Amino acid sequence: MVYLQSIANQLYEGKEEIENYLQMDIKMQLATLAIGVDSPWGMGLTAILPWVKIWKDEALIEPATYTGQGDLELRLRQDMTQLLQLKSGPRWGVSLGVVAPTGVYLATQTEKNFLAGQATVNATTRELNIGRGVWWLLADADVAYPFLSRFLVHAGAQWRAPQTIAGDGFAWGNEIRANLGLRVIVVDRYLSVGVVGDAQRRGRSTYTPEGKDTARLEFANGGGVNAYLSPGLYSNPFDWLGFSASYRLPIHNDVNGQQVVQGPSVFFGVNGSFTFASKPVEAAPKVAKTLAVIGESAKVAEVAALVVAGKITIVDYWATWCDPCVKLGPELDAFAKGRPAGDVVIVRVNASDWQAEQWAHYLPDAAGLPVLDIFDATGILRARLQGDEVDRFAEAVTAIAPAEVGK
Repeated sequence: MVYLQSIANQLYEGKEEIENYLQMDIKMQLATLAIGVDSPWGMGLTAILPWVKIWKDEALIEPATYTGQGDLELRLRQDMTQLLQLKSGPRWGVSLGVVAPTGVYLATQTEKNFLAGQATVNATTRELNIGRGVWWLLADADVAYPFLSRFLVHAGAQWRAPQTIAGDGFAWGNEIRANLGLRVIVVDRYLSVGVVGDAQRRGRSTYTPEGKDTARLEFANGGGVNAYLSPGLYSNPFDWLGFSASYRLPIHNDVNGQQVVQGPSVFFGVNGSFTFASKPVEAAPKVAKTLAVIGESAKVAEVAALVVAGKITIVDYWATWCDPCVKLGPELDAFAKGRPAGDVVIVRVNASDWQAEQWAHYLPDAAGLPVLDIFDATGILRARLQGDEVDRFAEAVTAIAPAEVGK
């Protein structure tokens, strides 16, 4: 869920701010609920429903308040990194979706032309939109790349196109959005800081003057380019719960005609996740002695063959159906590349299709995945991390080779 509060009281013409001669002041509160379901193979469905409250104050009219449900957005996203079973590099995904006109639509204002005996559209008024009265098609792509174990760069692009014309004859223009951001982990799990730059280009809209059989006209005061910069704070104290707070500052406005533009905004967000089911693991027969003994070399021949002499070796047991495993992979790769001495290597054991015999052979004492075994340069097992413990892999490596830190 995301909560936004913003104000718009600056009037722009093109790139220049001009006098707000109508003394227009628009305040908005937006609460957005997003619910998603993800599959083991990386495909997910998300439904997003906003609830909007707008206060409008203008010198020539009475103050007004508009409250209502916004348009419902449905998006189907595929994690391409997981689908293609990519072991390293950036994570990226693509989405397709629709926006349904479920929100309250504020029709374009009309004026009575007494000489012509007709009502005509006031082609200057289109500031307020809760719903937009039409179906939209959307497509977007996103990419994220962790590096140096504590940094994450991410980017995204989105295209939206209206598929119908609103009941009052208004036709929205296409929209293109793009963003680029950087996030830095300050305290593992508990605090990250970041900044996001985003821009939106809205195409010109058109309308048909009501009561006239004429060609469509271009909407005078709509469309343009707006850009924002958003610093933020993020926290994920648990795997299933996260919080965020950010401040959105406009840095560029270039509008068509005259428009009241959105000013600074404050965002607050909370997100949670719950695993309904995971691939069942057949019970592996227990053995009298664990095959992973801290302070000894690998007991499984296939694993012993993977350990690299003279290097710290992290053996990553993973599976395509294990989402934490898939997310962990790029973090491990980034960590190894960020070691100045190049003293860490990552090797992987794919457990995606294991049967009971293989679990008994490799991990008889493991409750499930993910599992990391960390061997020192002499081939001795120094740590086994399981489940939530895998997030401490950097700490475990530092305990083995503290002298390499900071070089």
